[in-house]
Amino acid sequence: MCTTQLVKLQARLEELISEGTAVFAVSIDTLEEARAVVRKFGLTFPLLSDPGMQVIRRYGMQGDRMEMADLGYVVIDRQGRIRVKRIDRQFGDRVELLLHYVRQAKA
Repeated sequence: MCTTQLVKLQARLEELISEGTAVFAVSIDTLEEARAVVRKFGLTFPLLSDPGMQVIRRYGMQGDRMEMADLGYVVIDRQGRIRVKRIDRQFGDRVELLLHYVRQAKA
């Protein structure tokens, strides 16, 4: 997990929430490891534990060459349809793009 990107996402969290977005992250870390990351970095959005990668695989967010999660995001509309799915290892630096996709999903 890239905590740098999670911290950057945290810094822009209110912008996402103001658009009606529910934000959470999914990690291959154990529940205990995920809790430690939340505490250490002061994350106020949920960090879900998926060490077996069931959810990660289901949403196609696993790495291409290695059996591990990749960084990115999925935008799901209110009807439960996936509107955008992106592998983006710099997602915390590109919150403007994520906001754009959220707004498109709402339209």
